[in-house]
Order: sequence, then structure tokens, then C-alpha cells
Amino acid sequence: MRYFIQKLIILLFLSGAIIDTQAQTNEVIRSNEKVVVAGKFYYLHVVREKQTMFSICKAYGADIEEVMKINRKRTYSLDLNEILRIPFVQTTQVNTSTQVRTKEVSNYFYHVIQKGNTLYSLSKQFNQSIENIKADNPEIGKNGKLTVGTVIKIQKKNNTQLADKKQNTYKVKASDSESDILLKFNIKRRVFRRLNPHVRSFRNIRSGTIVNLPKNVKPIESTEELTDESIDEIEHVTDYNQIFKDYTRDTTVQSKINIALFLPLYAALSDSLNWEYTYQDTIQIMTRKEPETVYPKSRDFIRLYQGVLLAVEDLKEQGLEINLHVFDTEKNQSTVRKILENLETQKLDLILGPVYSKPFELVAEYAQANQIPIISPLSSKNKQLHNNPFVFQLNTSIQSLCDNIFNHLMSDKENKNIVIVHSKNYKELEEYKLVSDIEQQLFEDGRYWKYPNLNYSKISFEDYGNLGLEYLLSKTQENIIVIPSSKAAVVESFLTNLRILSKSYPIKLIGFPSWQRYSSMDPSNLFELNTQILSPYFIDYKSENVSQFVDRFRYEFSCEPNDYSFRAYDFTLYFSTAIKRYGRQFFDHLSEINDIELLQSNFNIESVSAWGGFENRGLHMINYTKDFEVKAQKFEPIIEVHQDIEPFLLEY
Repeated sequence: MRYFIQKLIILLFLSGAIIDTQAQTNEVIRSNEKVVVAGKFYYLHVVREKQTMFSICKAYGADIEEVMKINRKRTYSLDLNEILRIPFVQTTQVNTSTQVRTKEVSNYFYHVIQKGNTLYSLSKQFNQSIENIKADNPEIGKNGKLTVGTVIKIQKKNNTQLADKKQNTYKVKASDSESDILLKFNIKRRVFRRLNPHVRSFRNIRSGTIVNLPKNVKPIESTEELTDESIDEIEHVTDYNQIFKDYTRDTTVQSKINIALFLPLYAALSDSLNWEYTYQDTIQIMTRKEPETVYPKSRDFIRLYQGVLLAVEDLKEQGLEINLHVFDTEKNQSTVRKILENLETQKLDLILGPVYSKPFELVAEYAQANQIPIISPLSSKNKQLHNNPFVFQLNTSIQSLCDNIFNHLMSDKENKNIVIVHSKNYKELEEYKLVSDIEQQLFEDGRYWKYPNLNYSKISFEDYGNLGLEYLLSKTQENIIVIPSSKAAVVESFLTNLRILSKSYPIKLIGFPSWQRYSSMDPSNLFELNTQILSPYFIDYKSENVSQFVDRFRYEFSCEPNDYSFRAYDFTLYFSTAIKRYGRQFFDHLSEINDIELLQSNFNIESVSAWGGFENRGLHMINYTKDFEVKAQKFEPIIEVHQDIEPFLLEY
């Protein structure tokens, strides 16, 4: 009886969800927020529920292909709360009651708040008082708190006001350091810093920053004078203008590439471990130990470095000259800063690493300032990914994995029993997105009831155990078990119990890539449960290319390659070839780079947004069969297109 009541409660809850989610398509209301990017005006539109790319473009009177290109979209799909840049169209023939006011555009410029912005720094940057900024933006409030990603408007100072102040300023160039500016204008460091309290870091001043100089000071060498006209142009430049420059896409074929590789090799520590110190009388004697010892934390990264070296050898055989600059970062930010200071004169085409988050953040800022592509080879979480258009994240994020697992599950809704087996507080996990997506898809507009042979339920395993789970399983349908967790202890406990039920019920388990790395897990559980895992990486040791790589690796380095070795070979080969074919600005040609034979990876690299960098969303579908075989193929998601969109497609 208890289980019957539980089932009834679930059905009532789901019915309520259906009623709550029934709604009409949201009307698109044009945004009044604008931003200036590379001298062009754009609206900032936040995507709301049920809005489509077509309805948004129609409301703004914008060309859909142009919007797709500006926002680096390859498909028409949109994410809730995604921010789109819509080109400013000055026309009265727009399907909206909101009129375009060019006066507002001419008297204000619009700035997107970034991390580190304060009212004080903005007042200095735009030569405007804090009181005026607050008056024009009442949403800021009395506490003066600025929210990252929001847009504020700031009055422009007219040329007369600027001339009256006789302000002496200088626009920092990409090659400038604080020392360069002091030398160029012959001013003292303490004077310069007193005049520029808004500059947060004097070590590497961001390109495009406006700095104040003493009145009447002139450069020692002849430089460009800052006229009223050029000052006005500078005022249009916000931080986002620096990030999203409309730089030329250089498609010049390159025969020589400069690559910087940042890795925590801990070379000094490894070296110190291999010396033995003895004393004869008062004389210290150093003896090299045999065999040599490697510092444990550096072993994986040495294998990664060796994979890069093999890729460089192959690229040289293809006629590409590679200059590889290797830097030992350890896990030390000060070490990385010193390296970057000495990189000022280097002309790099590609940066690989670092692998740890804090050092990567420092190098990513340098890469952005110098417009150099930077590869994050291991992490699936990079804060810089969403605000630095030069960052490439190769490890697929949990969010993207959830999206693809969701597409896989929803591609076939016939004769299927989907059961979510979760732990307590699972809604706090990133994997919960998969559950919320499934429920939204099934219960929005009553779609669930259109599929009579599809069942859905979820259960807390701690509360109900195997007996409660068995109650939800079917003997006539395929039971798709989803465990929204990447926590080893949780997953291993669930799998051991599920294996018992798999003897009596047809079960297919959907898993996450991290499961493959659990050292304490019994691998036979994955086979017995007919597990499917979507992963960006898979090594087929039966492949001839993989066998040849393993043989070469053993011959060259007298050791076995690890997972990082294969990964390093792939990304070095891929990005170096991309630069060889299309130059350093190869971003627009990613879809054309699909003929490179990779050992482990499936690269399908896509832009995360118009504001950010790129993420690899290419995956392998890895199936652990009951015959104890591992089968894998490149995953091609089937995305369902609803019929209610088709009339609008034709109309548009």
C-alpha cells in the first residue's frame, strides 16, 4: 500500500507540473539596453522562455543570418537566459511599439559590467562623476553595487568640457608596460600611480586602458597627439570593445608556428630528488642516484609533454616548422607572472595550458590582450570561457554533457521506461540539469501523454532502496536508468545494487565520463548493466594508428603512454594544422577542419556565445555490452524539431 501511495503522489506531482508549464509563447519585447562593439551599436537581448531565434529577429527587424553570424550560432537553438547581440537597425518599419531614439545613442554610450568594475574606476575611465552615473542608472541603488553582465549607460562628455579640463591622457598599447610609459613621458612612478588609482595592476596594464598623465607633459619621442576627435573615439571604447574587436581573419597559410607549452613539470624538484649528498672530511660530495626518480606530481604532465613532442615530429614531417617554447609553471602564480613578463617580445601563434585554474587565468588574460588562441587541455570548468573569445576548452562541460544525454534519451520515446535514481540533495549537483531538462521536455504542453509507451519516474535510493526501485521497473519495456551524479561513492553504491536487479529486468544504464576513472569500481558492473557513457575521449587499442603511436612512444621514451599522452598528441596536431591552413585567426573555419585523424578525441568545437570562447562538444558513445565488449562510435545527436516552428520558418 505504501508504494501505491508513493506512485500516486508522483503522478499527482507530475500532473501539477503539466498544468503549471502550459503557457502561450512569450511575446518578444525589444530591449532598450545597447552596447558598442568595435564602433557598432547592438541591442542586448536576454532569451526568455519559448522565444525562438526567428521570433526575436522578427521583433527587432534584424536579418536572421546576420544575427547567427554575430553570435557565432551554428543552429537556431537557444538557451534560456542566453544573451544575444542584435544589430542596431534604425528604421520605423519594425514590429514593435518601442521606437528607436538616436538621441539616446548619440548622448550616451553603453558599457557591459565586468569583474573588477567599480563606480570609481568607471568614473575615471569615462571622465564622468559617480553621481551622474548613479542618476542615469537608478537600478544601481545606494550601495553602488554593480552586477557583472548588466549594461549601464554613461553620459558622454562633449568636446568643450574635455578641452576646458585640459586633461592629458594616453591610450595604452598592447606592447606597453608601466616602465615603457614612464620612460616615454619621462615621469616618476609615484606620480603616475597617484594619477591613476583606477588601474588595478600596473605590471601588465590592459591594452586600450586610458591612463592620466601630468599636465603639459610630452613624450620624449614623437607620438600621435590626442585630439578632441580621438578622445571622443576613445570614450566609445569599453572593455568589451577590446575583447570583441572585428579583427581580420587571416587565412594566410603558415609554414612556421610558435607554440608556448605551460606545464607543471616540477623539474627543479625532480632534479633535487636525484642527488645524494655525502661528506668526506668537510667536503660535500654530490652523487647522481641510479635509477633516477621523478617527482610524483609531474609524472602525468611529463607524459603529456611527450605526446606533444611526437605530434611536433609528425608536423615537421609534413613541412611545418614548429618552435616549441616549454615553461615549467609548477603550481605557482608568481612563477607564471615572471614567465609572462619575459614573453613580451615573443610572437606566439598558440598557447597550450596551463592546466591549473589560477595559472591558466593569468595566461588567458595575456592571450586575450595579444589575441593568441589558448588551449585549456584538461579542465571542464573555465571561468574565462564565457568572457574571453580566445579560450578553447577541450574537456566537455557537465552542462554540455547533460544536453547531449538529454538529446540521446529524447530521440526515441517509444516503449521506454526512464527511471531517475538519485541521492539526497542531488538538486545541488550540476548533473541535475539533465533531470530538469527531461521533465521540462516531457511535461511541457502535455507532451508526455502523447507517448503511451513512455513511462517516467524518479526515486531516492537512500529512502527506498532496491525494493522501491524494483517497484518502478518494467519487465516488458527497456528500463533506462539515469544516475545524475559524478560522485564515486554514490555511483559505486548504486551500481552494485542495480546489478542484482539486472538479473530480472532489462536495464540500460546511462553514465558520465568520470565513472571510467573510478579506481575502486568493479568494471564488470558497467558491462552487466549494459552501460552507455558519452565521453569526449576514447582510445581504440585495436586501431592501427593507436598501435603505431604506442610503439613509437615506447621506443622514444622507454615507457607506456597514458591518457594525457594521447590527448596531447591530438590537440597539438589539430590546432597546429588549423593554423597552418588558415592562420592564427582560424576561428571561422572550425567546421572545415574535419579530416585530421585523431587518436583519442572527437573535436566538434563550437562557440559558447557571442561574448565568449569555444568548447569542444564532440563526444563518443561508449557502450559496455553484456558480452563484455566495449563498442564506441562518434556521437551524432538527433535534435527534435517541433512542428509548431515550421509555419514560422516558411513565413520568415
